[in-house]
Amino acid sequence: MQSVDWWKRRIVRFFVFRSYGKRSYRIQKESTVFRHFAGNFDANAQAAYEQLRQEGVIREYAGGSEKFYGLDFIHKIKEIDLLVEDNPAAETAGMIRPSDDEVKDLNYMFWDRTRGRPNSGYYYFYTKKDDSDYWVVMIRTKPGAKPYKIIMGSITDKNSRISKIWRATTKVAEMNKGPFIRKWVENMDQQACGNNRLPSRAAFKIFEHLGRLEEVYTRGRVAYYRVAGDGDSG
Repeated sequence: MQSVDWWKRRIVRFFVFRSYGKRSYRIQKESTVFRHFAGNFDANAQAAYEQLRQEGVIREYAGGSEKFYGLDFIHKIKEIDLLVEDNPAAETAGMIRPSDDEVKDLNYMFWDRTRGRPNSGYYYFYTKKDDSDYWVVMIRTKPGAKPYKIIMGSITDKNSRISKIWRATTKVAEMNKGPFIRKWVENMDQQACGNNRLPSRAAFKIFEHLGRLEEVYTRGRVAYYRVAGDGDSG
């Protein structure tokens, strides 16, 4: 019997089509999906499929009387890359991801890689199972190490860390009238952003994920952002 991880790769790759080096994504009828895997769809395959649905990698699409399924290639592209490509960073991210016991009552959303030392490693982003607006971020640098947890809180709670960082972000955007860097936001609310800058970096990734923030260009290693929909990118 093949492992659950093996099946997750095979199932995701079923929805991917490659042509002339480019990747596109299929949306398939439910009957087509099950017919394709009929005959060797074992218990681990079922577990893999259910995990992909729970994680949001596979989603249901509207399609009349019959159900259609495909990949969420807008919000889950990094997770798809992890399962489709031979990507060393993505492989490592999958290997050292916090265990189920370490993230009880949380839903996994996406991952991102940290930059530089001494805080090199991977960010893992979660929301509460009973509150999709409440964010928790776990950072891990190597297998077996205890993950560093950042409670971002709910984006609907004006007193949460993530809401305070968002207010600082919009203030900087309004004051600057153009692309801005994260450091300016950290200067605006140092307490919310944290002394080690990890909370502000995590918040910016969540804002990008939610479509609130856009990275418009970089100069050297410094990224410049704008609030989504705020005019010219510069």
